[in-house]
Amino acid sequence: MSAPPVEVVIDGGAASITLTREKAHNAMSPDLLEGLNSAVQAVTDAGCRVATVRGRGRALSAGADLPYLLGLGDDRDAVAAYIAQIGAALDAIEAAPFISVCVVDGYGVAGGCELMLACDLVVASTEARIGDRHMEYGMLPGAGGSVRLPRVLPAALARRLLYTGEIVDGATAAAMGLVGWCVEPDDLEPTVGGIVARLLRHSPSALAGMKRMYFDGLAVPYREALAAEQRTVVEHLTGNPDAREGLAAFAGKRAPEFQGV
Repeated sequence: MSAPPVEVVIDGGAASITLTREKAHNAMSPDLLEGLNSAVQAVTDAGCRVATVRGRGRALSAGADLPYLLGLGDDRDAVAAYIAQIGAALDAIEAAPFISVCVVDGYGVAGGCELMLACDLVVASTEARIGDRHMEYGMLPGAGGSVRLPRVLPAALARRLLYTGEIVDGATAAAMGLVGWCVEPDDLEPTVGGIVARLLRHSPSALAGMKRMYFDGLAVPYREALAAEQRTVVEHLTGNPDAREGLAAFAGKRAPEFQGV
């Protein structure tokens, strides 16, 4: 029996999701996408607050499974269904209640870059190679690349990566603001572990609430978002035990003991 294309390990409030099609550079075959959806659901059902997302081997993911895509030929319905399947898997990661921490220590290109963009936080090594890459082969992004990249980068940098198909290293990606951390390969795992540990110290409800506020604020006009933030924080302060515990801990000069920690 072959190994599943996505491996999930759950350890208390944290989880790891690993793409395991190493020989295919973790290309997004239909079974891998099904595995990715199942992994997101499993982590959600377990109540995890944080999950790392990575690929086994030299690539986070090379993106679409090109041999599979070539086999679909000009069957518009089949191509549409496959592209929709990729998009749905990445949308599920973005919408998940947990914080996703993408770890890139090799190639994150085309759909792999789109997977990275769907995650909440990104840690890259200096050995990482990141780029949209579709343009190099006469392709176009179909899993959020042309939408998420301009929301992450200034217009000039987003156009640079989308139009040229350029691949940048981890340090350049960090300087652009495309990734949150860039460290030497030997420091990658300790850095990821430290980030996960820091996230796990937070109130589970506040962490999930912060993620909702972030995305809700992007979806509405500026003044509307400010008003929504005020409503949300009042509800949080008056109805959430962790908020009261946090205030009491601050006043008592002690570490808070949040529910679910």
